[in-house]
Amino acid sequence: MRKTFLKKLLSLSLALMLLLSCASFALAWEPQWEHDEDLSDYKLCENFGDITLKIAVTDHASISSWEDNEFVKWLEDVTNVDLTFELIPYEGRAEKLGLILNSGNYPDVFLSCGMTSAMISRFGVDEGMFLPLNDLIAEHGTFTKKMFEEFPGTEGLITQLDGNIYSLPVVNECFHCTAPRKFWINQTWLDNLGLAMPTTLDELYDVLVAFRDQDANGNGDPTDEIPLAGDYKDGWYTNVENPIMNAFCYYTLDLDTTVTTDSSAFGMYMDGDTVSTPFALDSFKQGVEYVRKLVDEGLIYVGSFTQDLAALTQIAESDRLGACSGGYILFCNLGSDIYRNYRPVLPVAGPEGYTNAISYPYDSVGGNGYTISADCEHPVEAFKLGDLLYSYAATMRGYYGVYGEQWTDADPDAIGINGEPALFKLLTPWQESEPQSYSVLQMTISYRDAKFRLGEPSDPNVDLYSADGLETLLYQVTQEYKPYTKDEQAMPNLKFTDEENETMSVLKANLSTTIKEGMIAFFNGTKSVETDYDAWLADLESQGLSQLVEIYQNAYNAQYK
Repeated sequence: MRKTFLKKLLSLSLALMLLLSCASFALAWEPQWEHDEDLSDYKLCENFGDITLKIAVTDHASISSWEDNEFVKWLEDVTNVDLTFELIPYEGRAEKLGLILNSGNYPDVFLSCGMTSAMISRFGVDEGMFLPLNDLIAEHGTFTKKMFEEFPGTEGLITQLDGNIYSLPVVNECFHCTAPRKFWINQTWLDNLGLAMPTTLDELYDVLVAFRDQDANGNGDPTDEIPLAGDYKDGWYTNVENPIMNAFCYYTLDLDTTVTTDSSAFGMYMDGDTVSTPFALDSFKQGVEYVRKLVDEGLIYVGSFTQDLAALTQIAESDRLGACSGGYILFCNLGSDIYRNYRPVLPVAGPEGYTNAISYPYDSVGGNGYTISADCEHPVEAFKLGDLLYSYAATMRGYYGVYGEQWTDADPDAIGINGEPALFKLLTPWQESEPQSYSVLQMTISYRDAKFRLGEPSDPNVDLYSADGLETLLYQVTQEYKPYTKDEQAMPNLKFTDEENETMSVLKANLSTTIKEGMIAFFNGTKSVETDYDAWLADLESQGLSQLVEIYQNAYNAQYK
């Protein structure tokens, strides 16, 4: 399909040139849209199959076949390289990847298969099993260097402590993910009771009390409403305490049971150039006490600390939920009648007028998505394949599928989600649940900058609370949240030595459990802030919280000061 498109474009160009001049000329392909590229330099061998590369990939359930995938066929057509694959199961891929790395029998390339920074440190820096990419980037990294220019600091971010780059990252500039800890309230309930949108903690308290006592859902039963709820198991930022705690202090702590090693599992943030945790702050303790007060008064559902997202959704869809945190209104069925009831609450001001929305300014570029084995027989070609994946053409095909079938050029005058001219139009809804053979979704590196993600057409009259309006809704809400964010306090990405990673793995395992269990116990009342808090702080100290912070501080000093 892409070849047909190029032939048509070449024919149109030739006809135009013939009209303008009868002189001979060298026909060249002109890009049709802003991000298109001439990929002729990526024909890596003369005949198909002269070079074969074996690539370790994640065997995602929605990719029916890697060998017989239209995106892979397109890559082979562009490069002439025969691509073969070693599949790593999506479930348990960390264990499988670890077995491969310890076997010493490596594929040529590891592509988006869960490579961790600790693995890069051990197998790249310490053992030399991965290929340093610095010289290859300098000589052949057309799209990689463009990424460095458009995302300043990226080169330093992916450079290891020995000065080498061993892995190319994923670029995924998700605008609404930069401030994902949003708060949603049932506007219908507010209207039923004649209440205004809360702007302070006191106003929020009054609203929650009214939800509890005044039959907010109007079903005649004033006892079935749950004012505020959440879940800690599988929701995306559905932690129930988040909007409350961020009215007292900078609260980045993530008590999701799946988050056990990230700095957010330990509440880390930057106070100037100092890596800090909030647990000993008076404002933090006051926030914990306030959450406990809301639980005691039935304003926060105590089941929030044990239930999963499915249970939370059941509460919401039965029209019993007043308010909930979430990266979007994920606690309802997308586009349902109940879903349409919820509106965003901007960060409420606390007792001292403090407001905050947690931001993630360093997450647009990250991960270790493309790593080449040191004994790869064709290192230049392997690198250029990785560099190619950052092209607009590869990004579109890898994520969406075949040009002209799953996506095409935007209609004239079409406007994107961000209000700027649209870049493309989807012909098939994007999904990653059903098997398909036209794309590899997010199982590859790509260059999805903000223009890409927000370049999808959006009807200016779109229903924001329909499935089609979700991205536009999140874009608009995130713009409203941005003035409340404090990017300077966000933890930057840090690199650690293999020895440091080993030390931290032990510290983090114990501390994450103690932090999560302690916080939930203080929230739900099984521990008393008045009598048990100091002993809990002592436990954190005895389990090495200060040592963990020191390791992060040393890494920060070495990389950013």
